[in-house]
Amino acid sequence: MKTLQQSEKIIAERYRILGKLGQGGVGITYAAVDLNSNQKVALKALSLRLTTEWKKIELFEREAKTLSGLNHPGIPHYIDYFQVDTSQDRCFYIAQQLAPGKSLAQLIENGWKPNEAQVRHIAYQLLEILAYLQSLLPAAIHRDIKPQNIILQKNGRVFLVDFGAVQNTYHHTVTGGSTVVGTYGYMAPEQFRGKAVLSTDLYGLGTTLLFLLTQKFPSDLPREKLKVKFRELVSISTEFAEWLDQIIEPAVEDRFQSAKDALLALRGEQPSGINLDKMFKRSPQSRITLIDAKRWLLIKIHPDRSPSKLKWFFQFIHLSYKFLLPCSLILGFFIGLQIRYSLFEYAAADWLRRLYDQFFVISFLAITTFTLFYALMWLCRCLCSRIASRLFIRPIQISSQDIQRVKLSGIHLPLLKKSISFCRIRAKSRNYCFGLFLPQAEKEWLVGELKDCLSKLK
Repeated sequence: MKTLQQSEKIIAERYRILGKLGQGGVGITYAAVDLNSNQKVALKALSLRLTTEWKKIELFEREAKTLSGLNHPGIPHYIDYFQVDTSQDRCFYIAQQLAPGKSLAQLIENGWKPNEAQVRHIAYQLLEILAYLQSLLPAAIHRDIKPQNIILQKNGRVFLVDFGAVQNTYHHTVTGGSTVVGTYGYMAPEQFRGKAVLSTDLYGLGTTLLFLLTQKFPSDLPREKLKVKFRELVSISTEFAEWLDQIIEPAVEDRFQSAKDALLALRGEQPSGINLDKMFKRSPQSRITLIDAKRWLLIKIHPDRSPSKLKWFFQFIHLSYKFLLPCSLILGFFIGLQIRYSLFEYAAADWLRRLYDQFFVISFLAITTFTLFYALMWLCRCLCSRIASRLFIRPIQISSQDIQRVKLSGIHLPLLKKSISFCRIRAKSRNYCFGLFLPQAEKEWLVGELKDCLSKLK
């Protein structure tokens, strides 16, 4: 993209251009002066005439919208978003606080060689910025963490700039995406598939830190099965090297799953380890949810909320009794009184009146008895359900090292002339049986998923 504005030119009768700061995939950034406040600002510009893709305009507008909602000391403050029309072009502008200092790329180019303590200090600040972005609703993913987008002041303060590739998790991780955004060498492997998750920015941070330590571009570092091998090129503590190893893991599930987890680990604290990015696996009938955590596989079996035809029948009986029977009793009582005192008022009908009275009393006693029986059964059902949930429904915690076999077992019931199956985990100390009342397809699915998980762990 060519230079759009020359020095000393005034934009929108407010911003005077001082010079060009940089050029990225979406727009050119200039240093300018706000004539209203006499403060220096960063003015990012995008020309409609020189833009070949509508996607860049969409990203530019998304950047402005995202910046307007951010409030963090490590992110330059948003000032304004506007457009200027001329006879030949339409230009879009984002005005932002100018972060004082130089980018990490400029500092390395000028000969700066940071030590481990300085790199750690930069990592702490960037992780705090990323943790803030990930705490938003929806969480924001920068997608272009690299030395050019990190400004370092002389006092050691860090700024994260250029949100032109920003994406939110609701739009991207749920619906998926096809646009590859990022900078080669600093992009996580999933970005080449048009996907971005919370740990994507952590990969960019890790490769940026490697650039500071090795003075080499990540694409020039040796690799083994997509994994960057850097230990022989740096002189850092084993603890920090292990932390870097995990943050640049090619597989999403092997990295720290959020900036908060990475920050806790860098401080020597225990991260939560829960995978916030990985989609939960659902069984064919959505009765079972598998949550793949860092060190645990959580299995949650939901109650059957989709009644069968037989359940629909009993539900109809229940609703009929609950709503229609009281109305029928009240209506029948008044109709009975009307019949009693209208049709049988003649003396010749005394025997018929006595017969009717006996039938009415017997019917009333029968309905009352049935009502009490129904209420008692409902109470017993509630009590049994509560007792069963307290006594029998307990979480099972098994170490993967103790598990010897996972299989689908069966038992034959001669009296019922049928066989039933259940899931069984054979451990060193005991056997665990569960899933007796699950549909057969879900039992087979669950056993298959458990076997697959164990094969990966071992």
